[in-house]
Amino acid sequence: MSSFLNKLRRSISEELSNLTNITSTDIVKLLEQPKQSDHGDLSYPCFQIAKNQKINPAQLASNLATSLNDYYKNSPNKFISTVTAIGPFLNFKFSFEEIANEILFKEVQQEQTQDKVITIEYSSPNIAKPFHVGHLRATLIGNCLDKLYRKLGYKVESINHLGDWGTQFGFVYAGCKIWGEPEEYSVSSLVELYKKATGLKEDQEKNSDAGTKLKEGEIDVNELARSYFSKLEAGEKDETIFWEKCVSVSIKYLKETYQRMGISFDHYLGESFYSDKLEDVKKSLTDAELLTESKGALGVDLGESLGFARITTPDGRSLYLSRDIAAAEYRASRFKFDKSIYVVGSPQTLHFEQLIGILKKLGRDYAQNIKHVAFGHVLGMKTRGDGQAIELNFFLDEAKERALDAYNNQVTKRPEGLDQDSVSNSVSLAAIIFSTLNRTNIKDVTFNWDDALSFQGDTGPYLLYAFARIQGIEDRAAASGLNLKDLNSKTDYITEISKSLINDDSKELIRSILYFEEALEKTAEDLEPLVLTTYALNLAKSISKAYLGLKVIGEEKEVSLLRLQLFNKAKEKLGQTLEILGITPLNKM
Repeated sequence: MSSFLNKLRRSISEELSNLTNITSTDIVKLLEQPKQSDHGDLSYPCFQIAKNQKINPAQLASNLATSLNDYYKNSPNKFISTVTAIGPFLNFKFSFEEIANEILFKEVQQEQTQDKVITIEYSSPNIAKPFHVGHLRATLIGNCLDKLYRKLGYKVESINHLGDWGTQFGFVYAGCKIWGEPEEYSVSSLVELYKKATGLKEDQEKNSDAGTKLKEGEIDVNELARSYFSKLEAGEKDETIFWEKCVSVSIKYLKETYQRMGISFDHYLGESFYSDKLEDVKKSLTDAELLTESKGALGVDLGESLGFARITTPDGRSLYLSRDIAAAEYRASRFKFDKSIYVVGSPQTLHFEQLIGILKKLGRDYAQNIKHVAFGHVLGMKTRGDGQAIELNFFLDEAKERALDAYNNQVTKRPEGLDQDSVSNSVSLAAIIFSTLNRTNIKDVTFNWDDALSFQGDTGPYLLYAFARIQGIEDRAAASGLNLKDLNSKTDYITEISKSLINDDSKELIRSILYFEEALEKTAEDLEPLVLTTYALNLAKSISKAYLGLKVIGEEKEVSLLRLQLFNKAKEKLGQTLEILGITPLNKM
């Protein structure tokens, strides 16, 4: 995305390059916002140039500031007002009249297109098991990155790699054999059978450890489950029909749950999809002389750091790694991706290191483009009940109830005629999404209902409220006869901007708007939604300050219109940011 700010960066780096022996490409990488905003808007550390020129960095910064100020006095570039040296740092201050004129009236945001393909695998719950809150963080991080890359113009293929292949079906099957099939197949009935079967398995294992053998005619649950999965892998008819029933009811249930959160996928390609491709994986590894045996299992020796990566069990059953190799090969062939992102919890870090290691040993160039987005746990995400990890729909239901209570208790001026169901749904999702994403991926998140649902502070409801406040300004402005179309008569409002907008509140808001594209690019580069939540908060706080300090209605018409235009641009950027995070803005609340 080529933003106005990027153009400014390139312009500064090119002029600095003319004055030094450093390339503009190297310079632009180090241009960043100073930690203290009163120092300037962009800052450059002079250490490397000073080292090359064998001069004191502070002295060099002072010399360069003098040269650059002379240049900008006579330059057609009016966007830089002054350059100052503070120690070894070169600080550039923008001319906010020119910047405001550019971003409010000249810069037109265009849809970006990239000739690049990105696959994103995320969420990936297990079939025939409850979709519980433990899957939520993967789902929300992945959805955010999915929306972000689409916004940046990439061709995105979102994949839900369902856990639809494994011994868990054997336990459901065993439950049906022992206690009978459910009258109506549903996820809850399958889960109940799974729990009963695995509970019986644990009891049998305890008895076995204590020396107690199975009674005559008693079914060995673990052996029945393993036998079922072996037959399923072999394509046996009855086992396949049972599996298909489980998958069908589970996918319907999952899609309904995703719809509640506004999430959809391009592809539901579970582990089973790759079952007929596993022989090709084995052949590739054998042909490359990589496949070895250890304790009866087949795998690849990846050395001391990554260890022996098992591909099959001793009895020949496939494992996650073999299916993930098949999936990577398929995606590379079908999608020809430039980057393949896996949003999976940090406990699977070794698994993905082994996956990439094996693919590299196979000579797959695409292996270097696989990125594992690891993340920590979510703690405290419980309901009013027994405190156990819960099914996600129950959690979302309670979130709506709590959100409505929080809204009615905390928001005193509520518009009449609001659809309370819509408000409670949006507020609850904003609370959950923001509190989940507003932390570095790798760190654990501690969820707290009161904190998440607060309309003040660093929360999703606060962002919704900031958006709705601007919509309120626009509605009142329209009722008073103000129309932004009246600003289209000219493109240069420098004089009017100097009169109407150049104060601390408006400068801060203009700066926040200016950094929108950079926030998107930084989020994509780091694969960290925290970058975007931080930007959203800073923008919302700037909006709140300007809301109190910039009067729109009752001023001279041109002043009112310019301020209205500023709020309109801020709303546009906040709305787009919320949508990328997965939060639906509310016009009224």
